[in-house]
Amino acid sequence: MFKLAWANLIHERVRLAISVGGVALAILLILILNGFFAGFQQQAVSYIRNQPAPLWLAQAGIENMHMVSSMLPTDALMRVTQVPGVKKAVGVLYATIAVQVGDALVPSYVFGIDPNDPFGGPWLLSEGSAAVSMNDIVIDQTLARRYGIQVGDTVNILGYKLTVKGLSKGTFGIASNMVFVNKTALALGMGVSPQAASYIMIQPEPTAKLDTLTAYLRTVVPEANIMSQSFFLAREQDLTQQMSADTLRAMNTVGYIVGLLVIGLTIYTATVERAREYGILKAIGADNRQLIGIVLIQAFIAAAMGYWLGVALSYGIVALVDRIFPDVVILIETSSWLGEIPTLVLIVVLAALLPISRVTRTDPMIVFQT
Repeated sequence: MFKLAWANLIHERVRLAISVGGVALAILLILILNGFFAGFQQQAVSYIRNQPAPLWLAQAGIENMHMVSSMLPTDALMRVTQVPGVKKAVGVLYATIAVQVGDALVPSYVFGIDPNDPFGGPWLLSEGSAAVSMNDIVIDQTLARRYGIQVGDTVNILGYKLTVKGLSKGTFGIASNMVFVNKTALALGMGVSPQAASYIMIQPEPTAKLDTLTAYLRTVVPEANIMSQSFFLAREQDLTQQMSADTLRAMNTVGYIVGLLVIGLTIYTATVERAREYGILKAIGADNRQLIGIVLIQAFIAAAMGYWLGVALSYGIVALVDRIFPDVVILIETSSWLGEIPTLVLIVVLAALLPISRVTRTDPMIVFQT
């Protein structure tokens, strides 16, 4: 039955190409929109995700970074470092400030870091160094490329001229440009103590229990909100969805529905248009059970070919976008396209079986009609 279905399918290669192409474009639409949404969320939490700190401290009542201002007591970092079970504590200052690059003002998340700390700054550099002194800054390589900035050039923050010391990677996105400056310099610009911190990141000792350490920290720094990294990530993702990801989610949902409808319509139309072929099969003795089997096999062959073509095209589009628009992250993981298989199977079965009554009632004499 498979050989018969395949022979009947490739008899009209243009029709097969149209069916496969329709499914492929629908899969491409679904995966790209899903990937764009996933990439946006990944960009929004990239700083938190890439810091090796299982525990975070913020000002009481603060559970995220975007759209908030957090400032801990000046001596909070010193108190935290003295807590048993804390291997390393790093404090960073954080502010939303426009960076002047040439004549352009680029809204940015500015992190004040201590160059002697083992983490808290950029997690990946493409050029230069992250050891920022008082008059240095690290900016993302995409931002630098966009405005023709190189290591050694200058930009302005709060009226201060800073020299680009290094170029980071993965710190520039649609709404998440991050730059890194010296903590003392940022403290002076913000009018706070150099010992102050907006957030404190904690690496516990290997033998320390996080629950016990968290409870102890709450007694030592009662003014702080102490969170696990996973909780902090989840709250930040929730906020980004409330800010603008709801629009992206709506676009993603509409695109998903459109994609499924295209797949269903493509398979349905391909089935209906093969009425003459099914008439030929009935004329040579095929019964209804065999016809239904052939219809389903042909539908699944076309859908499978379109599916794999769509997956391949989506990875190609991602590579192309990354090359042309490196600030746009489209994240397509294996689980995302594998997860579409059950839905695709359901849509294909429904689309192929909807016209089945028409197929089974096909008059064998249709083969003699011109």
